[in-house]
Amino acid sequence: MSILETILVFVAIPLAIYGFFALVTLRSKFASRPRYRPGQAWDYPPAWWTANPEGAGEHHAGDADGDATPSTVRGGASGNW
Repeated sequence: MSILETILVFVAIPLAIYGFFALVTLRSKFASRPRYRPGQAWDYPPAWWTANPEGAGEHHAGDADGDATPSTVRGGASGNW
């Protein structure tokens, strides 16, 4: 095996493989929109997210007459149920 073949097998081929994967993984980074950075103006409408949309607001259990009674639902960040 010559020096040229040795360099090709042990240097050039691994560099080509690493280069291919680097291009594939960095491609989306260069093609995407610029990211928001603190201090920049926020040009998008607010988006509120919750896992339980019905429980996001004040929850009252009502009877057939429409009288609302306070809910006894408990929970929260403290973990009291």
